[in-house]
Amino acid sequence: MPHYYQKLELAQNRRMRYLLLAYLFSTIVGLGIGFYFNSLMGVVCALLLVSFLIVKLTELVHKKIKAPCPHCDAQELTERFELQCRPAKFQCEECNSIYIKGVLIEK
Repeated sequence: MPHYYQKLELAQNRRMRYLLLAYLFSTIVGLGIGFYFNSLMGVVCALLLVSFLIVKLTELVHKKIKAPCPHCDAQELTERFELQCRPAKFQCEECNSIYIKGVLIEK
């Protein structure tokens, strides 16, 4: 019987919501700058600013919202990227535990 960790799933969902907000905010700022300048230079400035904002806000979200390992109390779980149709897998680097949606899959 796999173990279910609700706090881990809540932290992962919270992180995804804040990443979505970061991308939406960056896009809105970029569109505003592009429409304000209304030129090719404005579009280039908007693209540069959007990419800079996305990188910085993503770093801030990963720094502020931690998803610790429930077994070994490691500070951060890393996401293992797979197909988009499958749920995200998170792996602890210290104890090699793998979690999907807050459920321990492998140890």
